[in-house]
Amino acid sequence: MYRTLSALTCAAILSLPTPALAMPVSEFLPKAEKLVNSGMGAMFSKHRKPVMAEMKKVTKGYRSDIEKARAAGRSPSSCPPPKGKGNLNAKEFLAHLKSIPTAQRNMEVQSAFHGYMKKKYPC
Repeated sequence: MYRTLSALTCAAILSLPTPALAMPVSEFLPKAEKLVNSGMGAMFSKHRKPVMAEMKKVTKGYRSDIEKARAAGRSPSSCPPPKGKGNLNAKEFLAHLKSIPTAQRNMEVQSAFHGYMKKKYPC
């Protein structure tokens, strides 16, 4: 009985949703560079899923932060891209990440993305 209860408790704990950990620039940058440089092989790269998932999370968070700021009556840290020009230039974003000093690359990709967007689309 004790083992059954213990097993059920462990299963319940493991099934709880956990927040996704933020990826630091130092981890993201090498994966993204390999992905961009692999050309047609990018579709089969082991780095594709983690890089795409991080960028999806980062861009969704960015849009959410803009909406929250506007709803609170504050101006956002940067303006959203003009309609129809929302595509991210991967090489330009990677150049921005490379410009971050090595000692500061432990920052989250989200923070680096906000800095990139603030520089590219200031209000």
